[in-house]
Parts: sequence; structure tokens; C-alpha cells
Amino acid sequence: MNFDTSQLRSFVTVAELKSFSKSSERLCRVQSAISQQIQKLEKQVNAVLFIRNRNGVTLTAQGERLLPYAVKMLSINDEAVSALCENQPKGWLRVGTSDTYATCFLKDILMSCSERYPGLQIEVHCGYSESIWTMYEKGQLDIVLTQCCPSNINSETLHVEPLLWMCSRTSDVYKKTPVPLALFSKGCADREIALNGLVQVGKDYTMGFHSSSHAGILAAVSSGYYVSAILASTSNQDFKVLTETDGFPPLGNLEISMAYNDHADNSPTQMFACVVREYFRWSRSRKHQLKVV
Repeated sequence: MNFDTSQLRSFVTVAELKSFSKSSERLCRVQSAISQQIQKLEKQVNAVLFIRNRNGVTLTAQGERLLPYAVKMLSINDEAVSALCENQPKGWLRVGTSDTYATCFLKDILMSCSERYPGLQIEVHCGYSESIWTMYEKGQLDIVLTQCCPSNINSETLHVEPLLWMCSRTSDVYKKTPVPLALFSKGCADREIALNGLVQVGKDYTMGFHSSSHAGILAAVSSGYYVSAILASTSNQDFKVLTETDGFPPLGNLEISMAYNDHADNSPTQMFACVVREYFRWSRSRKHQLKVV
């Protein structure tokens, strides 16, 4: 059995976007062509890969098993194509993101980008989302990866996950009244979401620590003396999640968006964007694989 990479690319894209219509837009192909490729792939593996319903599509158990392998095969294929491509992107690329995302996601993205496009030079600007989007609108950044995208900017959602209350696993600090908090300094959207949540449920708090650094927030929570609002994927195993049972309100989901203006083939921003998409596909496929196992 030999897999067709075009079929695998359609499969991975539909799995990511949970929509055949959105996948056709991403891949610049008509929807019927995407559907036919999925049908051929399902016939080849002798299994149904998607469950179709009114809200879109979801992976079956067999689809979840195939996804991490499909992502890996496409990654190898794209690396080979890039290595043999004569028109490698070169020059400076200005990337805007938050300190948290740079700390937790950027390492693997930069490793992949450097391996494929050694002529690309990357300059990373970290800050709170409002300032990052302002810099982008002024033309001071080429591509942005952060949350709270303004409605007037065209972007795509890369990742969605909940913002959670956390404290040290060995600490009872969450039982204190008022509860001592460690949050990002003023200007951070996460800070406002957390404080508004506490105000709405009438929970008393005191601001015991604030920082513009993700590492600083993690250090404060690890000390056992503070509670904070943190994305699950950016925390560590020494933390425990606090819920409504513990007196803390749900904070909802945060979306990481990506925006860039130069969509020309082989442009530095387009190549970097492809690597970023691949990283988050891999991240999601890894979660699927863990669930199956």
C-alpha cells in the first residue's frame, strides 16, 4: 500500500479545519475534489475516517490513528521538496508574538524553519496582544501569532484552548480569603479576563505578584503562594487545575490567531506560515494519538 500525498494533505486539512468547504479554500481546490480524495483514501485503508454531521466533521477512531502518521509523512515530503527547491526564501522576517507563546511554541517552529530555510533571518518581537497588533497595522511586523485579533484584520485561527485557574499541586493557597494572585501586568488580556471572572462571582482577591514574563508567572505559582490563570499547554505537571468546586469561575477559551499580508508563493512570510500551521497540526495530532493510546 502506497499513500498519495495529495490525499493525505486533504485528509490532514479536513481534520484540522473540521470542514470540507474551508479545506477547499485552504487548498485552493473545489470541494468535490476534496471529497473525492477523502473517499479514495477511505477506500484504500478500508475504513471510514470522518463522521459527517450538521456541525461539520470529526475524526473516527481510525482517522485518529492515521492522523499522526499523515502529518509525519507530509512533513518529510515538504522537507524534501524544500531542500531541492532552488528559490529558497531569504532575508529578514519580523515576527510578533507574546512572551508566553514564544516560550512554549516558538522553539520547535524555529527549529523546523531553520532546517528548511537556512537563508531566512528571523527577528522576534514579544509583547501583549494589543501592542503587537498595533505594530502589525503600522507595518512594523510581517507576521503575527497572538490572541485578541482586531475584527478589521484578516487572520486565521491556529489554536484554541481554555484559560485555567491553577496553583501549585502541593499548596492550599487557593483556600485563602482574599486569594493571592500572580498575573501578568496591566495591558495583558489574560489579566483582565481573570479579574473580571472573579468580580462577576464576587470572589475576593489581592494582587500579590505581577510580571510581564511567562517564566515569572510560573515561578510565582510554583512557590505555592499564588494562584494564576494559565493556558493548560503552557503550565507544568506540578500545577493543579482549580474549578468552580474550588470557588473559581470558568474563564473560557483563548484563540491564537495568525495574520500576514504577503501571501505570494515562496515569500518568507508564506513559508514561515506553512511551518507554523504544520506545527499546530502536529500538536493536535499528538493529542489525538495520546487519546487513542
